[in-house]
Amino acid sequence: MNQPYYTIDTLEPGRSIGFLVKRCGILMTRVAERRFGTKPVSFTQWFVLATLSQYEHVSPTILSENTAYDMGALTRIVDGLESGHLVRRERSKRDRRAVEIALTPEGRRCLQEGRHILVDLLNDLVTPYTRRELDMLIGLMQRLLLHLQDSDANPEAPAGRAPLRRVR
Repeated sequence: MNQPYYTIDTLEPGRSIGFLVKRCGILMTRVAERRFGTKPVSFTQWFVLATLSQYEHVSPTILSENTAYDMGALTRIVDGLESGHLVRRERSKRDRRAVEIALTPEGRRCLQEGRHILVDLLNDLVTPYTRRELDMLIGLMQRLLLHLQDSDANPEAPAGRAPLRRVR
């Protein structure tokens, strides 16, 4: 793109990528929390379980970075999951001073049950779109995510210059 898409004069929330992505995330979380309303865990707790499932053991710092919950909020979420026997805190094998968090077998079962709720929710959300539109939207969002990850990893690079990598 040769000309900047946004200018001070044309920037408006309804056409801002940042605003739209953030607003969609907020609304999707709100809708998901309602869907999880009668379940043993909230959507927020389920999201932490889903993030934990990507690791065998993970530090609270990495979990915080990957969920975007500050350490105080994350501690409260993990406390609740631990009291429900869905996660356990254990000493790191690499550094006995550090604590890591891991899913329990019960946590994995709870994660699987929540996937059914999320599949139903996502299918409801995408009903207005064709398969082709969804594939395009997902591809564009994946490219945006990679670009943001590259920009985050290399804060010295000028905006808009980070190379894109393929999503697997």
